[in-house]
Amino acid sequence: MEQVKSFCRRYRRLLLAAAYLAIFAVGVLYLRVTVNIPPEGDDKLTLNLWLYDFQRMPFWQYALQDLQGRLRYFTLQDVRFFPFHYPNAVDLLFYTSLTHYRLYIIAWTGAAAFAVSRVAARLGSGDALALAAAPIWNEGMYSYYAVPQRALFWAMTAWLCLFAWQGTRHRRWAVLGWARCCPLSPAAPMRSAMSLRCWRSSSGCCADAASKSALLDTAPALCGRNGGTGNELSLDIPAVLRVTVQQMAASLPGLNSRLLQEDAGVITNGDRLWPLALGVLAGLFIFFGVPFKKLRGRTLGALAGFGLAVWALPALLLALSARYQQPEAITWQWGYIPAAASSIGFTLLVAALLALLAGLCCKLPKVLSVVSRLALTAALAAGLCLNGGYLRGVVRTHHAENLAAYQFFVRTIEAGLADAVQSDDLILCNENVWDSNAEAESAFFSRFTGRALHAQVLWTENPATDGDAYAYQTYRNYGGYDLAWCGRLQSADSDLMDGVQVYVQSAYVPDNAVIKYKVRLADGTEEARAICLLDCTQTPRDRNGDYLATVEDTSIVNAKLMIWDG
Repeated sequence: MEQVKSFCRRYRRLLLAAAYLAIFAVGVLYLRVTVNIPPEGDDKLTLNLWLYDFQRMPFWQYALQDLQGRLRYFTLQDVRFFPFHYPNAVDLLFYTSLTHYRLYIIAWTGAAAFAVSRVAARLGSGDALALAAAPIWNEGMYSYYAVPQRALFWAMTAWLCLFAWQGTRHRRWAVLGWARCCPLSPAAPMRSAMSLRCWRSSSGCCADAASKSALLDTAPALCGRNGGTGNELSLDIPAVLRVTVQQMAASLPGLNSRLLQEDAGVITNGDRLWPLALGVLAGLFIFFGVPFKKLRGRTLGALAGFGLAVWALPALLLALSARYQQPEAITWQWGYIPAAASSIGFTLLVAALLALLAGLCCKLPKVLSVVSRLALTAALAAGLCLNGGYLRGVVRTHHAENLAAYQFFVRTIEAGLADAVQSDDLILCNENVWDSNAEAESAFFSRFTGRALHAQVLWTENPATDGDAYAYQTYRNYGGYDLAWCGRLQSADSDLMDGVQVYVQSAYVPDNAVIKYKVRLADGTEEARAICLLDCTQTPRDRNGDYLATVEDTSIVNAKLMIWDG
């Protein structure tokens, strides 16, 4: 036994690194279900806007444009709590596919959890307890280009630098901590205060007090705002309490999905395996890896307080905003983005409580102590297994059809269905990219065609264009096949097309199938017509074997097309 203890002490750092990598690897496997989720929320607009510019500009030109935009935040021409909230040119290299984008977010999630665990370790909780807090995986963490994770990472690394500064008095740590704090609150008063504190402390004057004051300056980053966004302050106490509790509840993994009664579909053994593995690792580190003889109740109290602050304070600060006190802004079913980062605080609090329970078990007789801690490890692993398996099933079931529709929409554009549309034309599309937002609709077409196009959702606005108007419609499993068409409308407010191109997937549609459609005659009546695909003008087939078939007819009713092989 002494040889084992000696080995662990000698290679402590190496073993700790291996343990972190093991937890991160299991966490990645747990979150891999999110890899192929289509863009959600703001991503439906912002990703397409950024990638359109990024793909059409030289890298250096986009990087310069990005730098100029960020400088507006640091010079306070624009106000934002976190000027690095949107990705830079290097980040966008990872955004070219959904898989790369999700892996990028997973990496930032792991980095943020690691940084939090190191701060917890510096509070005296011990490496094993801090390590147990590393698997912080929340189902709300797969979108918004990792904004809460990156903000949390910057805040935690700033704290680590300031801890090192307090312990060593080396000015380089003060400067590095100042540099890490500035992007979190780029206001001139904050920078001046940090500079003064750095100078005073590095000169050996009031170091402890200065360090504590400097740490407080990073606190706004944990809530996702610092009062500089123009939102009105509201001290409506009942509303503040309601929003605080609802936002905190949004940090609990799985609660929102259960309140929404979302269907998990078929939960596979793989869905259960990885959260079970995370639970086993966390349980072993908490119940067997923490040096309870050296761990004081005061230390656990500090860790619990730190976790409670990270969990509750962001919710409280959001609740003070009149904007988020609106009934529809934050509900029991839906919280705001910082909930993803606040879940880390919840997990730290739970870890501290479990460590306290484990410490009580250690006071039992040796055999009973081991058995009780093994039972607690099994209970923790079972709980994470049940909850994690359900969440994976919900994510996969909820997004499976959305992903298929997204990929089909993209394929129709890449096949050239919108090639006839010019920059001054208008696309009227039935595919709602994001809440009938015309900018999001236009950004989607612009990104995947590689040129600036204008689009809006059918029936949402009064269409106006200097050029032609085009109808663009996509349908899944329409008459037995996925169907898409694009045709030039007689006018922006007309439902009649003169000529139409139909997207055909030859892997599923027989070559001798027909396109059924209707035309409106001069007397207002509609006449059903049909044309065989072999009689249509066809484009060359792409690598998937798909092609476009052109129907050369006039006054085609926009909404009556169908591919039929009967």
